[in-house]
Amino acid sequence: MKVISVFGGSGFLGSELIKSFERKEIQIRLFTRNKFNANHLKAISSLDVIEITKKTNLKKVLVGSDIVIDLVGILHESKSKSFEDIHAKRLKKIASAASVAGVKRFIHVSALGASKNAPSKYLQSKAQGEHFVKQECVNCTWTILKPSIIFGPKDKFINLFYTMVKYLPIILLISPFAKFQPIYVNDVVEIIIKSINDKKTFNKSYELGGPDIYSFFEIIKLIAVSQKRKIWILPLRNKISYIMVRIIECLPFKIITRDNLKSMSLDNTTKINDAYQFKPRLKKLATYLKTKSSKD
Repeated sequence: MKVISVFGGSGFLGSELIKSFERKEIQIRLFTRNKFNANHLKAISSLDVIEITKKTNLKKVLVGSDIVIDLVGILHESKSKSFEDIHAKRLKKIASAASVAGVKRFIHVSALGASKNAPSKYLQSKAQGEHFVKQECVNCTWTILKPSIIFGPKDKFINLFYTMVKYLPIILLISPFAKFQPIYVNDVVEIIIKSINDKKTFNKSYELGGPDIYSFFEIIKLIAVSQKRKIWILPLRNKISYIMVRIIECLPFKIITRDNLKSMSLDNTTKINDAYQFKPRLKKLATYLKTKSSKD
């Protein structure tokens, strides 16, 4: 029986991935900083939840794992969590430990647009993490998947604006012409699983997007159409968007930051959509929203 160790397995993408493993002969080790975050998965009999701390010896706990899958990511920094710490330094430690512990496969989910020359710290740190995976995975083969925004029942992007459209008569839209290529969560899960044993994916990176490209404005319109709602969408110019974000950053909870705005200055779209190398058909955002609205 294969042993798969998953970091970030209690999140949106990770939860769907682990649920898909439940139907296979796989032993899953879910590594998390808080066991309570994985309570919704505790019914899965093949799952072991392991709480990690600063004192955890990663080399020791990864012994016996055949595959490591890393899904960890944050959209906003805090005093205790920086992009560099989470996306780069942490990943370097895990990749190095996995290689020493005898792990044969390392799959990392990064982000579309990651580059050392990117305008945002988020995308720069993601690129640094990719570099560390390639550098540290000496004794194991790696695959890096770089998706656009991922949508599904528990995502924090499409669902946020779905709720806003449902209850607000007007949307003040920051960065309305930012482009995205949303990909369905189960399509990403299937791609991760297919890449595990596919030798063609060894030591390669892939850009993943859905079948359609939308501007931010078009996404909000699509959500409104799916709900059969007539709302006003007021696109904000760049300077006004920046001022709005500065104001929003003063809130006690984070919705969007200036660094997010910098990320949105780049088109979040693929040059070549590698998702089609894994799947001939990908779920459309419009189809998903139509089904979601019919259930509300």
